[in-house]
Amino acid sequence: MKSSDDNDNLDKSVEIYNRINRLKAKLGREKDDRPGHIDEKAIEEADAMIVALCAECPNAIGGYLSELGKLWEEMRDMPESKERENTSRAIFTLAHEIKDIGSMCGYDLTAYFAESLRDYIHETELNMEAQRVIIQAHLDAMQVAFKQGTEEADGPMADELKKVVKIAIDKYS
Repeated sequence: MKSSDDNDNLDKSVEIYNRINRLKAKLGREKDDRPGHIDEKAIEEADAMIVALCAECPNAIGGYLSELGKLWEEMRDMPESKERENTSRAIFTLAHEIKDIGSMCGYDLTAYFAESLRDYIHETELNMEAQRVIIQAHLDAMQVAFKQGTEEADGPMADELKKVVKIAIDKYS
């Protein structure tokens, strides 16, 4: 056990570091201590970026859907292999991108099916005929929703497309 004399001989100096919060500087808040406040200029810049992104959204989603179709054609009849796993990951990533950009820019129905496809690919083995039907149903629904310009996730067309995909899932799961 240490005696009280040992404690008296210990160095009692304290070194203080002042750190700079670089995130606050990026948000224009380096001198603002309000919790959760974001500078209005930063919000305006972000909104302008979203508007610019959404102006290109139809082209982006169309390109992603085209690429998704090509990857699915390659993967559909591919035997179980490392290449198939890589292609599956690429489809997962594209579906995720479509979900994100579709949700942000108002293509809710396309985003709905992209999210469903992404989750389905993530959760299942993709080597059975049943899963081929389910994935194809998702791709077809996304293509129809996008080409018809159906943005809302509710309505007669949306309900019909959801019903078709649900039938495929129920029948082949």
